[in-house]
Amino acid sequence: MADVVSSRGVISIPIQKVVGSGVVNATDALAVEEPLEIRLGVQGQRDAKRVSVTMRTPGNDVELAVGFLFTEGIIKYPDDIAAVAYADKPIEGKLHQNVIRVDVNPSVNIDVKNLERNFYTASSCGVCGKASIEAIHTGACPVFSKNSPRFEATTIHGMPEALRQAQRAFDQTGGLHAAALFDASGRLIALREDVGRHNALDKLIGAAFVNGALPLDKFIVMVSGRASFELVQKALMAGVPALAAVGAPSSLAAELADDFDMTLLGFVRNNRFNIYAGAWRINAQPLNGDACDLVVYRELTADDVQGVFETAHDSWKETYKNIFTPAMIEAMVRRDYSPDVLMGLLPKIASGEMFFRVALVNGRVVGFCNFGYCEKGMELRRIYLRPAYIGKGVGKNLLEAGERFARSKGNRAYFCFVHKDNEVGKRFYLKNGFTHCDNADNGDEWYMEKRLN
Repeated sequence: MADVVSSRGVISIPIQKVVGSGVVNATDALAVEEPLEIRLGVQGQRDAKRVSVTMRTPGNDVELAVGFLFTEGIIKYPDDIAAVAYADKPIEGKLHQNVIRVDVNPSVNIDVKNLERNFYTASSCGVCGKASIEAIHTGACPVFSKNSPRFEATTIHGMPEALRQAQRAFDQTGGLHAAALFDASGRLIALREDVGRHNALDKLIGAAFVNGALPLDKFIVMVSGRASFELVQKALMAGVPALAAVGAPSSLAAELADDFDMTLLGFVRNNRFNIYAGAWRINAQPLNGDACDLVVYRELTADDVQGVFETAHDSWKETYKNIFTPAMIEAMVRRDYSPDVLMGLLPKIASGEMFFRVALVNGRVVGFCNFGYCEKGMELRRIYLRPAYIGKGVGKNLLEAGERFARSKGNRAYFCFVHKDNEVGKRFYLKNGFTHCDNADNGDEWYMEKRLN
């Protein structure tokens, strides 16, 4: 994946430059924008199907075509491709370099439903089609490893300048987007430019695809503009665990990143950035009073019981405020997590019969989880967080600690119940490997189970 940008991407034109009330003849460099028609065929067959027309900057067209087909879920492996070439039929008397054909091997099963839409993709925004969304939610995206790399905040701060310095065509035109691949140390691995930000990312992913470098699960991708849903979708398809953008993310982009536990960063510039999802992958120094302060984890002690009770109360009030009355919430929390009840659990925790872990910030309990046994087997009783710590990686850390406990006891699976109206809880468990077993639901509660390899 060499850091290459085609020289076809820039042209010079004569202009008149007005300064004050005067005018002077000059030249200016512009980013080239031309259509690229992508056709999909089968090796040995004459006909090919047009699957997309995208406005792009010429250069790295093979990468763009195969990257697009991969991120749309149409092809899956480099061996699927038999040949890629510009159209060899004259159009209006000349060979046309804006039509590219990708032939797959006859053994490749192409889902016709993914090809039912012939669409035009504008360079400025792109069109996210039905096939893209279906590919995500049917498991086409790689599952991120729990030991996927973490990134230092100082590394993130250095990426915008590295990206800017590598944008050769942008220096001439000021009009091209870029997508760049960095390793965990902040080293620039590859960069692609295009008038369309989604095209730039397709080119970057396409380069990795043809070189057999997918999934990109050890890297972070940075884009020069905003982070849209489709950019998150494309990065997910390539197995990218972290996406950083100079601009803002959309709400749907943040929701999708959170669903798949991708780290999403926005406004990455001027030595600061915002974390919209997957904060646990970013190592940053704590700021006093902030929800990202240093978190300490330990087993439940007698000193923690009052804080656990308050945390459970805060969590229930926020999560179930539209489901249960305040009196019902108070009664349920006191039944399970009053200080007296918790003190009674300490001997079971000490003996290993129960696992109970708390998360503290500056000595204050902000979250906890507890595991135990019942007639159904190993049960994750609950993970509770104070509202300010939802989405900050605390829940994930607690869940991983509980999994280690379950494995240490030789368990192949464990389960939990979550209320059917608790959307935050359901999403958390689903994205962390639980499945919903509807035939084992308990009234208004979903039965969620996770199998351990």
